[in-house]
Amino acid sequence: MRQQMVLGSFIFGLSRGFAYSTLQRSSDGGWANLEIVASKPQSRQNGQKLEKLTFGGGAMAAVGMQRLDELRALQDARAPLPLVDGIGRNWGLWRIVAVTESQANVIDDGTAMLIKWSLVLEEFVNA
Repeated sequence: MRQQMVLGSFIFGLSRGFAYSTLQRSSDGGWANLEIVASKPQSRQNGQKLEKLTFGGGAMAAVGMQRLDELRALQDARAPLPLVDGIGRNWGLWRIVAVTESQANVIDDGTAMLIKWSLVLEEFVNA
């Protein structure tokens, strides 16, 4: 089974009907400016902030709704999760910051035929 990424026990990929189409990775160099009255600000190193990953994608019907429920169950566990990509690279531990969905074309039983979703992860470091 091919997969894009695995977060804990959750698999992202076409084979599960829940693939992401965008991935945004944000990291910070840890620099801050110290304002000086009579000259340009001085740069100071404050230490790096945690990295963030934002996944986005679309899903269809009840399968997509079920996958989002699975992600929310992982979020409710409030524990860091290992993240491993499809080529086997271990990205370390991450925590779920937010799960967002937008439902469209909802039919009479409440099932959304189209779902746009996003998942925000933040690096977990306790060293």
